[in-house]
Amino acid sequence: MKKYAVAIVGATGAVGAELMNGLEERNFPLRELRLLASSRSKGKKLMFRGEELTVDECKSDSFEGIDIALFAGGSQSKEFAYDAVKAGAVVID
Repeated sequence: MKKYAVAIVGATGAVGAELMNGLEERNFPLRELRLLASSRSKGKKLMFRGEELTVDECKSDSFEGIDIALFAGGSQSKEFAYDAVKAGAVVID
């Protein structure tokens, strides 16, 4: 089974949390999960599949190696969705 590198933009918000829950509940085949948010949330720790993951600041170069970018709405979609597409990711907003 193919595994995917997925980024969640807005991971620290309510929608981001639901996206993480959906991936976990469905046992989505992940190679990597990259949690992204604004600079205010950089360094925050979130639990996923029993593992603590660190939130990174979303920047234009945050999508290298990402297959699927899930945007949890807000201004970051407008600012970074094109960067994700340019990096080769499928964007779901």
